[in-house]
Amino acid sequence: MNNKIFISIAAYRDPELLKTIKNCIDNSKNPENLIFCIAWQHSDEDEWDNLDEYKNDDRFKIIDIPYKEAKGVCWARNLIQNHYDDEQYYLQLDSHHRFVPNWDWLLKDLIQYLRAKGHIKPLVSAYLPSYFPEKDPAGRLNEVWMLNIDRFLPEGAIFLRPQGLDGWKDMKEPVPNRFLSAHFIFTLGSFVKEVPYDADLYFHGEESSLAIRAFTHGYDLFNPHRIYAWHEYTREGKKKHWDDSTEWSEQDKNSYARFRKLFGMNGENSYLENKDMFGNFWFGNVRSLEDYERYAGLKFNTRQIHRETIEHKHPPIKGNYEMGLCTKIKVCIDIWKEALKEPDYETFAVALLDENGNDVFRQDMDINEFNHLMKETPNDQFIHIWREYEDIRQPHSWRVWPYSKSKGWMDNIEQKINYE
Repeated sequence: MNNKIFISIAAYRDPELLKTIKNCIDNSKNPENLIFCIAWQHSDEDEWDNLDEYKNDDRFKIIDIPYKEAKGVCWARNLIQNHYDDEQYYLQLDSHHRFVPNWDWLLKDLIQYLRAKGHIKPLVSAYLPSYFPEKDPAGRLNEVWMLNIDRFLPEGAIFLRPQGLDGWKDMKEPVPNRFLSAHFIFTLGSFVKEVPYDADLYFHGEESSLAIRAFTHGYDLFNPHRIYAWHEYTREGKKKHWDDSTEWSEQDKNSYARFRKLFGMNGENSYLENKDMFGNFWFGNVRSLEDYERYAGLKFNTRQIHRETIEHKHPPIKGNYEMGLCTKIKVCIDIWKEALKEPDYETFAVALLDENGNDVFRQDMDINEFNHLMKETPNDQFIHIWREYEDIRQPHSWRVWPYSKSKGWMDNIEQKINYE
């Protein structure tokens, strides 16, 4: 046991990177035991993005990547893991964080506490509470968050959202988790070899697939009950890979297809028939995918979510698994504002349709909702109409039909929903 922490940081043109490294070191109890590996995706245009002070530091392994050669965050994290050298612990971060004092000692102690409780391979992860660089440290949110499923995306991947962890101040230990956050994972170093990063995934689907692969390799997932670090979420005005890349859309499409094959979704073969194409990025043999589904309250090939999971109850599922499954459909309808120029709208028929054009679900939008959406996103070219319902039928398309006081029913706006 070398007591070292291998710290994975995938950084893409991020002005917070240097501050994150410094804050991480300054707030550690044993900085000599920190081993940083940074996928440094940078541009010569960004004069502030300079790692010279760490290039001769034995604790740092810097992968120098001109930003035009970058291929996405999963690809970058896969490169980082190739530099793992049997460090005892693994910490995965983004490049925009702040840390509590002695964070390293506290997290190591937490892992050893969970191991003493009988969890051979504990993994601690969460969506961290937010901080805002322009008003740090005053803007740090002092609340523990947990991970919750919001919905299955039409393309198949799970979309996760943070939520406050009820009662965290009175908790004595972490609570069981269904998922993990890619911006904060702390576990044993063996994770790197047992659950390597799939470089062919792009963005959505990264966290849920990694959590399930970890679970099937015998890792027990936990949500911390204390604050160990903070994360910047908005990153407004800062470059992302998809801002610079001309290939990201095709990468994203292929990534969704790979996710569906991993779980046997959208009429694909049974997931077991796709095993050979995944190699080291397949599930483990300690637990099965079905074991995870019953633990977490999900069913991938039918996109169903258990009632307890929807209600954000901690796993495992306590009630009847089969009887509690339901299909939660949540769709975002994006309408170009330029298409909505009439001054006297009264209502909008909003419907989700099947392949024959029949209503699957309908919930009209009144003028109050319309005015709210127009004001909510003043700098956005679109309004975003959300509709949510429970039904086994997946919608094929959506239709928005405006009604003007002076012109009556106008041309409707209709679009097919992309499941690929």
